[in-house]
Amino acid sequence: MTTQSLHGDSPTKDNDNTHSPMLGKTSPMLSYFCVYNPSLGTTEENTKDQILYYTAKKVVPADIKMRQVGLAQALVNFASAFSASKPAQNVHTQKNRMVFLQPEPGFWMYMCVELGILKRHIRDSQGKEKLVTEYLDAQLSDQALEAVLKLGYEQFKLLHGTFSAILYGEGGAETVPNRQRRRSLMHCIEEFFSEWIWKWDFDRLDTMVFSAVFNGVQIQPILRSNYLKIHALDAAIQSKFSHAMDHLLVLDTEEGGLVYRSTSLDIKDVCALRKYILKRVEKSMMKEKEAKQRQLEHEQGEIKTNKFLALKSFTKSLSQSQFLGYFTSALPSKGAIPLPTTEPAMPEDASLEPSTELSQEMPFSSSFSSSSSSLLSSSAPAPEPASASASAPTVPITVNGVDIHPQHGKYLTGLIQTTCIDMNGDEKSISRTEMVHVYLNSKSGLDTPTHSSHESTHTTSQQQQQQSLTEYVLIIYKHRNNLIWSFLLPTLAQETEDILSDPMFYRHLEDYMVNDQQLDVITEAVLDNMKSSQEKR
Repeated sequence: MTTQSLHGDSPTKDNDNTHSPMLGKTSPMLSYFCVYNPSLGTTEENTKDQILYYTAKKVVPADIKMRQVGLAQALVNFASAFSASKPAQNVHTQKNRMVFLQPEPGFWMYMCVELGILKRHIRDSQGKEKLVTEYLDAQLSDQALEAVLKLGYEQFKLLHGTFSAILYGEGGAETVPNRQRRRSLMHCIEEFFSEWIWKWDFDRLDTMVFSAVFNGVQIQPILRSNYLKIHALDAAIQSKFSHAMDHLLVLDTEEGGLVYRSTSLDIKDVCALRKYILKRVEKSMMKEKEAKQRQLEHEQGEIKTNKFLALKSFTKSLSQSQFLGYFTSALPSKGAIPLPTTEPAMPEDASLEPSTELSQEMPFSSSFSSSSSSLLSSSAPAPEPASASASAPTVPITVNGVDIHPQHGKYLTGLIQTTCIDMNGDEKSISRTEMVHVYLNSKSGLDTPTHSSHESTHTTSQQQQQQSLTEYVLIIYKHRNNLIWSFLLPTLAQETEDILSDPMFYRHLEDYMVNDQQLDVITEAVLDNMKSSQEKR
């Protein structure tokens, strides 16, 4: 009996049900992530100053954080003894995967990922069942994890600049960073990585390998003639606005493909800009969808409310005497005098009090219908239409009598349109300024690179130029034909601040592209090229 219960079929099912919560496969999970610089804490008193940012899936004491960072430094130093030119990038353990990235000299990004686990039952040579735990080390790709860290740094550098520029300023690493600059760097890192780091999905690692490792950009096939038209438009815009616009980037909304980029715009900057721009477009489309859903719900609620108010006002207008007068008069009480069948004449100045003669003379249906129609026409007014506050066009904002809102598309950065809820609960459209500053390797026409006669000095100058970034203001314009036009205005130009502060600039830019440069014709031709190429696939 005991042997059958241990090795029989039915006991085995019970045993599986008992251990079912422990069985199965778990996904890899981020254990902790940190950014540190060993040069910021060289003594035992300020060792904790090395850590610029730290986040983990659970609360970790300060001494454990320092041990983890110390272990990372020891592994990197140990690996550098064998390969000084190429520092350690990853370390495999039984349960974890540690990944290191040095995006800038002295700065390290370090993350630890817990491996996925597979728990299952097996039988040994004696036929006994036991639980086996397997750590899925092959599920994680080192190249993908390293590329994800690089991608995160590129996105951070796009929006905030380099770590060194924030911490040291123009003086470079030779200067001693003050506490204010260190706090500014810590705030920027926390603001970006706290939202970005926990969005990783390690189950989609194949997609991460393709999008992060290769970091490719799909190029939309268009005819040479259409490409030259966009190039001519790019040059015309730069000339129109006093060369305050250095670069132009055109993307497709549906597939995110590259339609056009200025020749002076570096391809690495295109990759970083493309990811950021598409995220802005996606958020904008989600907000539009939510606004339409709220408007539909508001209109439906107004219709139901108006129907209810109409019925309520109708029932209130019917007095109790008008309803009960018929029944009390049609059913005479015991011993009552029979009513005459003919209706006596009524003087013109007689009062209009309810009478039994009128009640008996008119049938109930005609009496009720006539009274209800008269009440609807007098006491209960017709229901008013639904409030048009949610769907009515907003009052345009004008400057010198000209509407500044774009007519052929919308701006996603710069002077944008958004909705707000007033004190009455109604949504209203407002315009506000949202400037997005980006930092690119692509140089502006206003940059003046330094030259040196000595070879060593020239090499150092090139390295500094590669590390130094140019600050731009990014203006994103989404055309109604779903092409995204992104303009980069260098902050070095004196005209940039004046142009962006003028609310009429955005309307003038759109009018110049649409009316003077025939933007609608160009976009239609480009979309036809893309559609024909998709049909040939």
